Amino acid sequence: MIRLKNLLGAIKAEHQITTQSELAALLSQNEILVQQIQTADAQHWVHFAKNTFDGWYCIRTPMLSTFEVYYQERGQNCWGEDVFTEQSEAIAAVIFMSGVWDQVP
Repeated sequence: MIRLKNLLGAIKAEHQITTQSELAALLSQNEILVQQIQTADAQHWVHFAKNTFDGWYCIRTPMLSTFEVYYQERGQNCWGEDVFTEQSEAIAAVIFMSGVWDQVP
């Protein structure tokens, strides 16, 4: 399984992405890339399915019309709860808010 940091490094280099909005624009046009990010090994820092792990989450709401991005510790939402209507914007937000993007060379 590919690590999220490695995947983001390749995206950063290949597409010269520097901002959250640029990443969101790329993801909005590339469903395969969205799937790769969602299934990459983020080493417990970014999650795309509800769980009890500490870390950042990007979760589709039950009505399937919005996406929530938040930080959780001990099974409880701790920081923020930003809501997005576009999946690409939510994924870009969780990547930047978590700090993972800044850790990519």
